[in-house]
Amino acid sequence: MSKLLKDLLAFVFLTTSLCVTVHAESVIGRPVGADTLEFWVMDNGLGSQKSIHKIVKKFQRETGTPVKVRVLNWGEAFVEISRALSDTSGSAPDLLQLGSTWVPHFAATGKIRVLDSMLAQMDSSRFYPQTYVAGHIADRPGIYAFPWFLDVRALFVNEWLWHSLGILESDIEDFPKFMGALREINRGGLKNTEMKPVAAFSLPGKDDWTGPQMMAPFVWNQGGDFIVKDGQRYRSGLLDTATLKGVATYAKILGDTELAPFALQDNSERSAARFVHSEQLLHYSTSELIRQLEYPASAGGLRSTAIADDGIMIVPFPAGPQGRSTFVGGSHLTLPSNADSLKFEKAESLLAYLLRVDNLDAFCRSVGFPPSDRGLMRIWMQDRRYSQLINDLEHGRSFPNIPEWGAIENLLIGLSNNMGNMFSGEADPVARAREMAGLLLETDRQIDSVLGNAPRVDAGALRPWIEGVLSGKIEEVTPENLSFEPQEPPFPVWRVVLVVGCILVVAIFALLLWLLVKFIRNRRSGGRSGR
Repeated sequence: MSKLLKDLLAFVFLTTSLCVTVHAESVIGRPVGADTLEFWVMDNGLGSQKSIHKIVKKFQRETGTPVKVRVLNWGEAFVEISRALSDTSGSAPDLLQLGSTWVPHFAATGKIRVLDSMLAQMDSSRFYPQTYVAGHIADRPGIYAFPWFLDVRALFVNEWLWHSLGILESDIEDFPKFMGALREINRGGLKNTEMKPVAAFSLPGKDDWTGPQMMAPFVWNQGGDFIVKDGQRYRSGLLDTATLKGVATYAKILGDTELAPFALQDNSERSAARFVHSEQLLHYSTSELIRQLEYPASAGGLRSTAIADDGIMIVPFPAGPQGRSTFVGGSHLTLPSNADSLKFEKAESLLAYLLRVDNLDAFCRSVGFPPSDRGLMRIWMQDRRYSQLINDLEHGRSFPNIPEWGAIENLLIGLSNNMGNMFSGEADPVARAREMAGLLLETDRQIDSVLGNAPRVDAGALRPWIEGVLSGKIEEVTPENLSFEPQEPPFPVWRVVLVVGCILVVAIFALLLWLLVKFIRNRRSGGRSGR
């Protein structure tokens, strides 16, 4: 018996060692050699690194081409990539992930290759059109990057609280109803299952980088835009009437503590944390939230959080006079121009391999971002959690694919944070409108400067008119018959799954132990009968 147990222990140790060795190799990669491709990829959330190493190892087995993966932090990636693409010493990667709004910038400076030669192989018709456009420079020929996955902003709701309130999608279908519902919910004292107060909604009003993405649907749905094409040139659209009305609606929610109690204290991370703990009803965020609910806390996931118990739904973003749009971004794959030219062909093969339907689907499912492939989207539509998100793509819009957009986006980030700072220190509506007009005039001037346009000659004369638009009355429609009485808590499905899983593990262990004991007894009885 002791020999048998030793053999079993040796087998377990050997299996574990092999697993650890394989995992370590996949994470660390091989040293970069003359035939090794270097692939730079961002940390795209839970499951992303494991999935990308799995696909890359499969590519290595099938082609014999070794690949080293380097994972970059999103916050530092732009500077790191800019440095590498400007280097002439050969430190650039062979394949690279770029945020969709970064592509025109690097393309215009000649830092990434034109990929027209791959068009027939890639079948551009399969890609979601809005994201495919981001692989070009506006008004110029040539494709510089192919879309990988989509970043679709969606309006998430806490499913249990939503049904407890008795609220309907029609109650928040447009901006007046949306704001009326926010005010009524916050006044009503909504509580979660732990009897903690629940805020209706929040916007990032402090030290955040998502302001343009959050502001965009308010502006677009009013018929405005941050920049517009005027003849052959682009100009700032920030002071156009429709844009000002969209900004005014956004600012109304941001600066009114009865509509968004924590907005002036929040960045997007704090708002997300409140939603995850079921202390916020609505949350405008990215689709990776769906996949995070499937990962345990030990892996950084949300499986055991309050929102996992309550459940999530996606509802359409409120419409404006010009329709209903949501922000769509994403990531692209491209080939740096200053990479080793002898490895261009192999790098193209890896790019095509990553965008092959099976690999694209596997990666996107691991991270929770929808794939760029329209055929795969039809399959994803069968998942209730993603169906509304993909429906939103029909009305999705992206930021302009011009080289100057990166600088303009930074100005808009500053605008949104400055608005939050101003509202925190100024409560008087007239003073708020005056200061906000100043912020908009200055940001408008800076945007036109980036675009190479001369300053407005009528800027001073515009100020009273801007203040008037910002001070205009914004209608609110209050929903009727909302219920604020606590309901029965939602059924904690994850806990049941955990208990059932533990029972199954114990049962399987007991069965294996019983089989082992029976096997040993049979061997002993066989040995005695032999004697």
